[in-house]
Amino acid sequence: MHKITLMNSKGGCGKTTIATNLAAYYAAKGYSTCLFDFDPQGSSANWLSRRNENRPPIYGFVAGNNKMSPVNSNQQQAPSDSQIAIIDSPAGVALDDATLKALVKNTDTLLMPVLPSPIDIHACAHFIEKILIQGGAKQNGLKMSNIGIVANRVKTNTVAYRALCKFLDRLGIPFVASLNDAQNYVFAHEHGLGIHELSKSRNVKDQEQWSELLNWLDTKAMENSTTNKQAGNF
Repeated sequence: MHKITLMNSKGGCGKTTIATNLAAYYAAKGYSTCLFDFDPQGSSANWLSRRNENRPPIYGFVAGNNKMSPVNSNQQQAPSDSQIAIIDSPAGVALDDATLKALVKNTDTLLMPVLPSPIDIHACAHFIEKILIQGGAKQNGLKMSNIGIVANRVKTNTVAYRALCKFLDRLGIPFVASLNDAQNYVFAHEHGLGIHELSKSRNVKDQEQWSELLNWLDTKAMENSTTNKQAGNF
């Protein structure tokens, strides 16, 4: 199973939007997909509850009382052959070292959405340091090359976006994609859909922006599979 965690210490950066769109994409591709919602607001679980039952299934779980409960009462547990796990982490994860370490330890690939604003850039820099030190990324087997930055809700040709690009270039962490601020994401979320499930005529540009992120994740999944086989984990 390839475990992808969406993480940032700051709320409102778009973790849930990316998490739900990834879950919808992989489900539509035929992968057995799980979506874990650790955020107290339950936005991912809320999105999943609005998803039409005729759509490709996503096995959803929400954190509560120190355990994961199914989003759908008819769903008891995730299939044993689950292939993709998307984890939507809480915004305040940086305040809880134990939770941070647990999430990092159970992550193959970490995605960090960042908004193009000075406040978000500053918060991102501090949170990366937190992941490396308090989260014990290296000790828990999470390589720097498996942490990817996603510039979210961007408007290109702005001073803020150029400042974000300059900051990300200095990090030494992969800058894997830039996603526009588009109404299609709002529409998709309201209907329990992913951006790739909308008609092509509606959002060709939005779908194209995902190609770099998805290709990068495919590469990480292949690397993870090879590592597990070499370690004897089948």
